[in-house]
Amino acid sequence: MIVLDTNQLDAAAFPHGAILGMLRKIAEIHKLSLAIPEMVAVEHTAHHRHDVELAIRDARKALSTLDKAYGQDLTSQVSGLSADGAADRRRRALEEIFTILPTPAGAAEEALKREANRQPPANQVWDANGKPVKASGARDVTIWLTLLEAAAANDEDVWFLSMDGDFGKGDFHPLLRQEAEQKLGEKATKLRLLTGGIEQLLSELVEPVEAPENLEELLNGPVVAHAVNIASMGGALFFRLLPTLSSDVGDPSGYFKSSGILLKLRRLKKHRTYRVEDRIWVSAQLDWQGAKIFEHLQGQSAETVWAEEINFAFETTVLLEVQDARARSAEVVSAGALAVSDTHQLVNPGDQGIGWALVRHAESAPLRLVRMQIDRG
Repeated sequence: MIVLDTNQLDAAAFPHGAILGMLRKIAEIHKLSLAIPEMVAVEHTAHHRHDVELAIRDARKALSTLDKAYGQDLTSQVSGLSADGAADRRRRALEEIFTILPTPAGAAEEALKREANRQPPANQVWDANGKPVKASGARDVTIWLTLLEAAAANDEDVWFLSMDGDFGKGDFHPLLRQEAEQKLGEKATKLRLLTGGIEQLLSELVEPVEAPENLEELLNGPVVAHAVNIASMGGALFFRLLPTLSSDVGDPSGYFKSSGILLKLRRLKKHRTYRVEDRIWVSAQLDWQGAKIFEHLQGQSAETVWAEEINFAFETTVLLEVQDARARSAEVVSAGALAVSDTHQLVNPGDQGIGWALVRHAESAPLRLVRMQIDRG
């Protein structure tokens, strides 16, 4: 079992970081479970809630200024946003990837006692420069007690990834190691501290290597595009984008048809490459731009009344398996929310159908576009 401390969740840029994507793949290959203590989930979610609170506050302030500048009500666009809602979403995202290790009964009370008595992993300093230091570290104690309980309940190795020096350097603090031996007996050897964090774990399990020279070509290829289309799009995309149409629907008896998807890679943000046996695995954090065209049809002849293109952006972490400089497979390990950038009506396609407008758009795109499989709403 691989257990992450709060600082390692941050270092992995949860939920879309490239190194986190590689960690998930290595855990899958070696049949290792990923976990975080409940206290880590609470800490991470609290930090995320605070960050969102600040972002919402700054957004409202900026939009209020723009309201006056343009004579429009722009502030209402963020009026329905809440930091609590964002925190709930982040908690669910954690639960999708990690096993949440429950806090043992009585751990909170024990943590406060150890904090007051300056016992590791709580802060052991009583004073500095002749001035008393306030007790701290109850959360670290809670995490430690959770680790002990998890190690006692499992026969597998428990590797705790943390760069917090309060737990120890190289190995757990001698008092913590002694406590583990008393509680776990022979199983204490299965409990290990990796103070180098995720990077140390990956360096022990796999071999870091240089990225393929044709990496950008592979990421722009059909193998990755197909994986992104399946994971991020699918039939559900039709209904996710439908409410964003700006055109007047007109006759309510009509219906919509989705005629295609365009996908292009905007930016390769970060990537890590490792060799696993005879395969090269690249974990890449990518920004994408997509376009989807909707037709509004009416009447028994299903005549196209108008067509509209919706442009949107999103982020993914993709794992690309490379063999002999070729993309062998690709999978999306995480995908961010869609952000619609604009919508606009297309020229009347006339007798040539909506496909003409779709091809024209592809020809005028500044970057390489991949035409994806058509899906029907």
